[in-house]
Amino acid sequence: MDKALQYIGGIPESKSGLRYLLEVAMHSGAKVANEIDVIAELCYQRNRSVERIQVAHAGPNASARLVIWLPVITLVMGQFSGLDLLGSIVSRPILLASIGFGALLLALAKVFSATLLRKAHPKENYLGFFLMGVALESSAGSNLNQAQKSAYEIYQRVFAEVPNKAEELAMAEIVDLVELTGARVGDLLRAHAMNLQVEALVANEIQIERLGVRLMLPLGLAVLPAFVCLAVVPLMATMFGPN
Repeated sequence: MDKALQYIGGIPESKSGLRYLLEVAMHSGAKVANEIDVIAELCYQRNRSVERIQVAHAGPNASARLVIWLPVITLVMGQFSGLDLLGSIVSRPILLASIGFGALLLALAKVFSATLLRKAHPKENYLGFFLMGVALESSAGSNLNQAQKSAYEIYQRVFAEVPNKAEELAMAEIVDLVELTGARVGDLLRAHAMNLQVEALVANEIQIERLGVRLMLPLGLAVLPAFVCLAVVPLMATMFGPN
C-alpha cells in the first residue's frame, strides 16, 4: 500500500471518495483493489452523464443561436433590398419595444436553460462508501462493531459529515441478517453499496431524460417568440405599415 501511494503521489485531497477508502485500507491493512474499481466505474458513469447532457443541450442551443443571427441577417438583407428597416425601427417606438422585448425573451431563455442544465448536472455522491469502508475493515479481521466504529470515524473526518441515513439503515439490516444467517458480511456490504450507487445512477439518468424535454420549453415559450419580435414584426411593419 505504501509503495502504491508513493507511486500516485500520496492520498489525493481533492477526491474525497478515494481518499476515504484509502485511509480505511491503511487503517485496517485491507486490500482496496475492488473498491477502486467501483470508483473508476462511478467516474466513467459521471463523465458519460455529462456527455449526454451536452448532447441534450446541443439542439436547443443551436436553435437559440440561429434565432439570434437570423434577425440580424433579415435586417441587413431588408436594408440592402430597399426597405428602410433601420429608419423604421428608430422612428417607431413600438418597433424598438418589440426588439427590446425579443432580446429580453432570449436572455430569459438563456437563464432558464442554464438553470435546467445546472440541476441536471451529475453531483458528487458517496452513497455506499460507508458500507464499503465497513467491508474493508471487517475483511481485515475486525469484528463488525469495531469495523463500523472505525469506518464511521474516518468517514466523519474525510467528508465532515455523518453517513447517509439510507446507509445507516442498510447497515442495521445487514447486521441483523448476518446474526440470523451467518452470511459473509463483506459480500453483503459491497452488494448493498453497489445497489445504492445504481439507484443514484438511475435517478440521474431519469433526470437527464427529462432534461431533453424540459429544454424545449424555453425554445418554444421564449426563443421562437423572440424571433417574431426581433425579425418578423419589424419586417412586416416596414413592408405593410404606413409610410
